[in-house]
Amino acid sequence: MNEKERKKLINSYIGRTVDIKIDRPIGYIHHGNTYPVNYGYIPGVIGGDGEELDVYLLGVDKPVSEYRAKIIGAVHRIDDNEDKLVAAPEGAIFDQAQIAEQVAFQERYFTTSIEALHHRSCGAVIYRRRGDGIEYLCLFQRRSERYSFPKGHAEAYETELETAEREIKEEIGICAELDSLFREKVHYSFNEIKRKTVVLFLAEYNGELNVDSGEISEYVWADIEKAKELLPEWYEAVLEKADQYINR
Repeated sequence: MNEKERKKLINSYIGRTVDIKIDRPIGYIHHGNTYPVNYGYIPGVIGGDGEELDVYLLGVDKPVSEYRAKIIGAVHRIDDNEDKLVAAPEGAIFDQAQIAEQVAFQERYFTTSIEALHHRSCGAVIYRRRGDGIEYLCLFQRRSERYSFPKGHAEAYETELETAEREIKEEIGICAELDSLFREKVHYSFNEIKRKTVVLFLAEYNGELNVDSGEISEYVWADIEKAKELLPEWYEAVLEKADQYINR
């Protein structure tokens, strides 16, 4: 099974409910590695290594021998010939960074990418003062082909502020001093089953930007009304709260 076929297989299970046979429950020791989560496989489903497709079961804090759960993500091993599904009880939410933390006991030995039903990004509303008004920084993202604030995916073991600071540095080349007292969440869907949460802080900046042209095709400083026109509708409430906060 080649890499493309492997990805197609694991992605086809994300969002589905499956029956899992657990052969390495919590506390199981394998090659000196103690399992902090239940680990098993989907009977009869063959993965890239020719064995039954493995599954990490998160959100169950006791050893079990079998479990019916929803597939909430997948771990794709870039430097190996197998991938792992990630499951949790119905209603349990783990984003990509939380999944990475939960499976690190085993996946730390591989180069991986994680797919998840729930994604979390962190960033900031960046603003500057011009005369009597406020202008907001709007970035046109090449990948999504829409305007956004500087932001990016949270990584394992990062705080929200650390993610926001890192992503702002990567995208626009500045070390922003974030106001953590302003913290707003935005939720939206980016396909039929996947959801995204964006955590936004606030920062004032008046210097020069060094925009990553690989990710950003253009940027605009806009007043609040123009920013509302440029940005997706789910950011409108955040803009209004930011404006009220700045002018309080």
